[in-house]
This record gives sequence, C-alpha cells and structure tokens, in this order.
Amino acid sequence: MFKNIFIISLLFVCVNTVSGETLSDITISSPIFTNSINESKYPLHILQNDEIKTNKSLGDNLKGLPGITNADYGIAVGQPVIRGLTGSRTKILSNTVGVNDLSGLSADHMINVDLNNISHIEVLRGPSSIFVEGGTSGGIVNVISDILNEKKYDDEVVKYDRSYTSVNKGYANNFLIKRNLFNTNVFFSINNKHLDIYDIPDGALFEDGVEKGRLANSDHKNQNINLGLSFPREWGYFGIAFEDNNAIYGIPFHAEEEGHEEEEEEHRIFSETRTETYTFKGKINTLPFFNYIDYSYRDSNSFLREHEEEGSATLTSNSNALSVKFNFDEGSTEQSVLLKYNNVKSPMSVSAYIPSSESYDRSISYFTRHQINSYEVDFAGRYESNSRDSSEQRYGDTSVSFATSLSSMIGNSLSYNVGYAHVSRSPNIAELFAIGSHGPTQRYERGNNKLTREVSRNIELALQYNINDIDVDLNMYRNSINDFIYLRDLSTSTGGKVDANWDQQDAVMQGYELSISKSYQLRDGSLLMKITRDDISGVFDNNTYIPRITPAKNVLSLKYENKHDETYHASLMYTDFQKDIAANETKTKSYIDIDLAYSKKIRFDSKRDLNIKVYGDNVLNKTIRNHSSFVKDNVPMPGANFGIDVSLSYKF
Repeated sequence: MFKNIFIISLLFVCVNTVSGETLSDITISSPIFTNSINESKYPLHILQNDEIKTNKSLGDNLKGLPGITNADYGIAVGQPVIRGLTGSRTKILSNTVGVNDLSGLSADHMINVDLNNISHIEVLRGPSSIFVEGGTSGGIVNVISDILNEKKYDDEVVKYDRSYTSVNKGYANNFLIKRNLFNTNVFFSINNKHLDIYDIPDGALFEDGVEKGRLANSDHKNQNINLGLSFPREWGYFGIAFEDNNAIYGIPFHAEEEGHEEEEEEHRIFSETRTETYTFKGKINTLPFFNYIDYSYRDSNSFLREHEEEGSATLTSNSNALSVKFNFDEGSTEQSVLLKYNNVKSPMSVSAYIPSSESYDRSISYFTRHQINSYEVDFAGRYESNSRDSSEQRYGDTSVSFATSLSSMIGNSLSYNVGYAHVSRSPNIAELFAIGSHGPTQRYERGNNKLTREVSRNIELALQYNINDIDVDLNMYRNSINDFIYLRDLSTSTGGKVDANWDQQDAVMQGYELSISKSYQLRDGSLLMKITRDDISGVFDNNTYIPRITPAKNVLSLKYENKHDETYHASLMYTDFQKDIAANETKTKSYIDIDLAYSKKIRFDSKRDLNIKVYGDNVLNKTIRNHSSFVKDNVPMPGANFGIDVSLSYKF
C-alpha cells in the first residue's frame, strides 16, 4: 500500500507544472572541495545545523539520507553506515581531521564527536571520497564547527540552550561564546545532557513472556568542554583546540527483567568513556613554491571501561595524526599533494577482548583536476604503508589506491559523472587480534592474523537533471570487493556467548540512490518538497548474503519557511522489509517513521533573539529496528518522543 502511495507521490513531483521560484541557495564553504557545495559532482550531502538533534547519535541524525543507515546500540551509540560499509570503511572526520577514538573497533562504542554548536555535517558517499582527505571505500562523514577558523568571526555571539525530551525524561544544557578579541578568535562551549532509560512502543519487546514498556540500561549521560583559539593573519592562520568528552551509557542488551529493582541494580551494565583531544591546525599562503600549505596535528587519548557481569574491561587508545597538504593549483588545473601519518597505541587491560596493540598508517596522495574542452577529468592516487603489531603477532602491508572520473554536460539540463575507484583497506586490530569474550555484543570474538587487505573496485554513474525547476539526482554503483572482511557468527558458543570469527570472502555490493526535489513559492514563504529512495544488495561469491545489509528506504520530506522567521518540517520514512539475510540473522520488519518539527525565531532587537523549537520523533509510536545493528532484536529504538528546545543568543 505504502509503495503505491510513494510512487504516486514521485509522479506528482515529476509532472507538476505549478510555477514556483527556487529557494535561494544556502552558501556554505566546504572544507572538502575547493568548489561550492552546489557545484559538487560527487554524491555529497550537507546536513544543516537546524536539522541536527543533539539528543540523538550521529548515525541517528544521518539515517534519513540516501545511502545512509544507523548501526545503533540504543540511543547513545549510533554509527553511520554508508552503502552497507561499516567500521573503518566509513570514516568520521571532525573539521577534516580524522576522529581517532574506539568506535571503529566495535559496534557498541560511541563516536566521541560533539554535535552541539556545529555549523553543518558533510557526507560523501562511496570511494569518490579518495579525492579528499581520509577517503575510504565507504565514504566519509565530516562534522564541521567554528572552533578553529581561518577568518575572523563574523557571527560573534554568546548563546544558551535548554532542551527537554519526553521519551526518556531527558534534558540538556549548552553554553557557547564566540568572540574575536585582539585579532584572536575565541571559541568556548560547555554542554551536558542526561537521558534516562527510554520508552519503547507497545509490543516491541518481551522477556519471559512479559511485555516491556521501557528499555532498561538505555540511559546516557555526557559532558563536553571545547576551547579553541585561532589567529587569522594575512599570511594564513594558526589555531589550537582542546576538546574533553565524558560519557556514561548503559548497555541495554544486558538488561535484566524490569520490576526487579534490586536484581537490576546488581546487574547494572554500562560503559564509561573519556576522550581528550588536542588539535593544531594552520595554513600558510605566502610560500614561494606553493599556493598554500594546509597542516594539522591531532593528539587524542580515548579511554573506555566496560562494566559487565563478570567484571570490567578497559580499552585505551592513544593516537597521533599528522597531515600536510601542498597546493599547486594553476589556471584551470587543480593539483595537490597530501602527506598523512597516524600512530595509534592501544594498551588494553588483561580482561579486554583485544590484546594491547599498536598500529601505523602512512600515506602520500596526489590529486589533479583538468578541464579539457567541455569535459572535466579528475584523478587521485594514494600509496600506503600500514602495520599492526601486538606482543605475539604482526601484520604489515603496502598498497596503491586510485580513482578517476569524467564529467560533462549534455545540453543545458543534464550533467553526468562516471567514475572508477580501486581502494585498498588494511584490517584493523580487532579484525586481526581479537580473542575473548565481548559482552556488549554477546559474542566470543576471534581475530584472524591471516587476513589480507581488502580491495574495493567501484564503478559509478551519477546523473543530475533539471526540468521545470525539478531537480533529479541519480547515483548508480557496483562495488566488487576482493577479500571482504566481516564477522561471521558460528552455530557454537563459548561461555554463553555466540562464537564469531573474523573472516573474509569476495563480495559484490550494488545499488542506487534517487533524489527528486522541487520548490514552490507559497504566499509569504517557500516550500521545498523532496523524495528520495535508496536500495542496496550485498552478496558473497557463494551466493549467500552479507550480514546486516540495510533494506531499501523511501523518504518524503517537506520544509516550509516563511517571512515571519518560522520553519515547518515534516519527514516520512518508510523502510522496507529485509528478508535477504545471512546465516544466524533474523528478518527485519518494515516500518514507518514520521518526524515533525516547528521552529520560531523571536527578534527582540538587532542583537538579541530567542529561538523556540518543538518537535516530535516517531510520532506514530512504531517499533523501529535498524537491520544494520548487531542487537536489533533486543534493542528497539525509542517510541514516540516529543521535545522542546529553547535558545537565547546575544550578538556582539
């Protein structure tokens, strides 16, 4: 029934000839590309600040975008998955510098990125991300804030936010100050949130035949402190930032039956994390042999302790990452060379499922773009030398990755881009060296030091078409992956936990992403209507399915903005039934997720304003399970949630 409604809606958007004026483009400078966002020919999506909900995880915020899903572990942990590719295949960046926390090692580890006070999130899908820093086979998610800025702040502000959510009786506070003092940008923010265990829809979960109304151990508390100083000058800029993230969150998969308070308290299962990060960034544009040099250095220390029934395990990560980019642009030709170095020391406790390890990643990349008549040709190449060492085992490899694309216009309305990418990925320390019980995923994991590097060969065709102010974007891809690394569940168990071995096998992943949008001028405002659909399949060469591949989803989004500083937003997402499953997996039912929001800005004068936002998530109170999650059967997402966010700001 819903599929028919969706198809009719698609036809409505395509054939509707109501005259409308296009919404004015939002100007955003992307750190990823030298050209503007609207000119990008790669499958890039921008999530604006006003679309981001800080009570949600990064993956939960992005799951409605084409080609993106959420590998969740309740409300605290949500890792974005791009085109079915998880873990280190989807790389998380903060201000174009890699985030080196523990989230890449396991599905139950949260991403230590503060979503408060950011300007936007950039998502680049597929191996075309090799054209930018940190590119991988899946893609990159780049969280952008103004903590370090090469230009003088033009929006100096002090702001306070307070929010409340009903589904978990949660609240959050956020304070921000951005000011330029003595030609120095000063950025300081502190925020905290306290989310209790959350309500789940009726019939979503039963334990011992008793229906559950709330998900025990699904709580989440955290606090973030951020300080940045940047010095914009004629010769470039230099900046230093400090970020401190602390969190405690429950492990809901271990939750005992509700109603037994003493027993639940005794079996309280949770993780605590802390990450301290120092970042140095800068740019020099007065050198004789280069247009400019961009550089960054990040020192990050991450700590995680998992408190389980049988005790606790400690995982630690101490990382140092250096990046230097040389720009040689000349005329219509763009050229750059990128050097990267990353060292991660991971001293684990004896009870951890991963032994103490150390890894090194070194690479040199070259990028060029040429305009040849009406064609634009891009090429990127990267040479890598990587190693992974534990006290008893060692892994090392070298590899070459490259990508190329050709783009042009056909007439005045149709543009196309065809690309090919050959991208290698070295296995991480969990895939190689894991040996032990991992409570949060309820598995006894065994690594495999015989693993070889994974090689992705992707061909992609992107089409962009405009007719009668209707924008149509279509991306089709086929990704053949040699020696795809995955966690294979076995039919045996050890110590009550499912045996799971890291293994590899050739695989093919293919799919498409379709987006159709149109804007209308209505009375005193503008309405943007957008419909998207994405679909992916993942199959091994023995005709079995890759585990946890997300089903197809359809999204209808409406956004209305008027001259009274009001914004109305409605989103309807229908996710298909997933029956293409691997061994030991279960099918995932389809669901409808409807989100609504209204915001109003009240301007007291030219310096002071008040922003009020009210919203509802999953307003139909439907059971939602993300198929890409390890624990979808035991950890449904929250039920209907209604919230309010109030923000008071003063502009200097």
